[in-house]
Amino acid sequence: MKKNLLAWLLLGAVMSASAGSMIACGDTAETPAAGTQNVQTAAVTEAETEAPRVTADLPARDFGGETLTFYGRIYQGAWSASDILSRTQDGEQINDALYDRTNYIEDTYNVKLDLVESGEVTVTSKVKSAITAGDNSWQALVCDVYDAGSLSVDHMLLDLKSVENLDLSKPWWAQSTNASLTIDNRQFYATGDIFIKDNQATRVFFFNKDMIKNYDLVSPYKLVFDNAWTIEKFMEYNEVVYTDLNGDNVMSRDADQYGTMAQPQFGNVLYIGAGQLLTSKDDKDIPFLSCMSERAISIMTGISEIIGGNPSISCNGDSDINGEYPNNLVYFQDGRVLFAPEVLLHIETMRGCDVDIGILPPPKYDVSQDRYYCYADGWCVNVVSIPVTNTESEKMGFILEAMAADSANNLTPAYYDIALTSKYVRDEESVKMLDLILNSVVMDNANIFTWGSIEDAVSTAIYKGQPIASTLEKKQKATQKAIDKTVSAIESYED
Repeated sequence: MKKNLLAWLLLGAVMSASAGSMIACGDTAETPAAGTQNVQTAAVTEAETEAPRVTADLPARDFGGETLTFYGRIYQGAWSASDILSRTQDGEQINDALYDRTNYIEDTYNVKLDLVESGEVTVTSKVKSAITAGDNSWQALVCDVYDAGSLSVDHMLLDLKSVENLDLSKPWWAQSTNASLTIDNRQFYATGDIFIKDNQATRVFFFNKDMIKNYDLVSPYKLVFDNAWTIEKFMEYNEVVYTDLNGDNVMSRDADQYGTMAQPQFGNVLYIGAGQLLTSKDDKDIPFLSCMSERAISIMTGISEIIGGNPSISCNGDSDINGEYPNNLVYFQDGRVLFAPEVLLHIETMRGCDVDIGILPPPKYDVSQDRYYCYADGWCVNVVSIPVTNTESEKMGFILEAMAADSANNLTPAYYDIALTSKYVRDEESVKMLDLILNSVVMDNANIFTWGSIEDAVSTAIYKGQPIASTLEKKQKATQKAIDKTVSAIESYED
């Protein structure tokens, strides 16, 4: 979810360490997809000189040693907001980058940053109780988008657009994602370079490069660059590799080879990948049920007709084999699955895998589509917000802006350059894919607020090949009622 103008910073470390190989990548004849930049070439030029430090457009300031405290969604789990700050160095690039950022902010502005850990994955109940009681012991909140959305409806959060010193239009804030999060032109929570969890939460398509070679298929990377990575091509590849390996005429996830294994949200991943949303926003930034349009239904039906009930695709939410990842990734690592749509986090959990892994955005619906779109859901993405109990919000606004900007100097390079391109990602083309993917992330308010449970219904209907129009009709009334209730609550905020 990062901006391309930061790419030369993000790739500088890789270029310096391995200039020869990366320059060769920059010289490739393949042309990046429309809307992306040749970041390798920019990185080569910038690598010759020391990059200037990225800083926010803020005045010099001395907080006099004041403590500003975060309340964070900290728990024993993958989506813990562990990317707020760090007090110790341990040799891990991400942690040490957080340590550097923490020290830089504290030393530069003579401020102390503190963190109250929630100890739980869901923080809504505790936060509502604290705010209702007027507790001002913490000045900012970091939690998942589901919780932040719920708190905004209950008038517990400040509109970040009105917070002094905070400028969400700056490139260190995730523009595409944050644009998805507003309602009535108000923004109560935001994400960007200040975190890395938003990157890890992005849905991508992992693919088995060895299988591509064994079946003599055109590289999916080339398909992306040639604007040919579409659902039709995706299905063509699925059907080519689909094989009854043990010859018993019964397809089994445990024994046979599949084109795709995914979790049940797969249908919605493809629908959003087609450039569609369940709920869009009008010119006044008010959500409406856009999936009822003739075009949306046509696209959903088209996707469903292509993938629904196809035996080369298996959608299952089981996760009883390995605690680190769902079963579909277990089979993928066995080398019996070509495509595994999953969150980007799992490039890290699969680091010991023998399969040569590539990374792609979800396919386009067809070649006429303007660009690629990547889905992220509200359970995984963490955002920052400021409670209404903070009567001096400009102070936290100042620090958040400074932290987000400074992340371009430490946290983002550590994640993108070192943790991904050097440690986990196994080919140079994936560097280009990551830049494209992380600048294409969108979220849907239907997911964030679970309006009418329409997301689950649509996703299931798509991948099972069930009637789309009747599914939507059954959900329309309840969903619209839920939308109206949320919008009314947001509109009733005092300016």
